[in-house]
Amino acid sequence: MGRYPFMACVSLVMLLSMACTLSTPKTKKLNRSILGAELEFGRRAAEFDLWNEAIFRWEKVVLVDPDNSDAVNNLAVAYESVGNYDRARDLYQNALELDEDNSSIRQNYKRFLNFYKKHQRQINRERAKKERDELAAANETPDDEVDEGTDKEQDEGEHP
Repeated sequence: MGRYPFMACVSLVMLLSMACTLSTPKTKKLNRSILGAELEFGRRAAEFDLWNEAIFRWEKVVLVDPDNSDAVNNLAVAYESVGNYDRARDLYQNALELDEDNSSIRQNYKRFLNFYKKHQRQINRERAKKERDELAAANETPDDEVDEGTDKEQDEGEHP
C-alpha cells in the first residue's frame, strides 16, 4: 500500500471534518458518514502503526457515539498497542457490555486477558527480584572495611 492512498484518505477526512463543523442537527446522515470516515481513518493509521493518530480518531467517534462498540473495541486495541493496559482493559469491558454477542470483541478481550495476566506476573516477579536485591545489598557488610583492618594488623606485625 503506497503513500498516495493514505494521503488521499487524509485529505478526504480533513474535508469531511470541515463539513462536520458546518453541519446542523438535520444532517444526521452526513454525521454518520463522517463517523464512518473517522473509523476508517483510524484503521488506516493503525495499519501504519500510527497508534496515537488512531486513538485520536476513535476517541472522536466515541465522543459523538459512545455506544459504538466497534470504535470502543478499536480504542482498546490501540491503547493495548501503546502499552496503556489498564485503559485497554476498561475499554474491552465497555465494548463487551455494549455488544456481548460480538465474537471479534470477545476474541480480542480473551487474547488481551491472556497477555495481561502474563504481563502482571512478569511485573510481580521483577518487583520481587528488585526488592530481594535491595534487601541483600542493604544486609551486605562491605569487605573493604574488614580487609583494611586485617591488613594493618599484618603490616604492623611484619615491621620491627
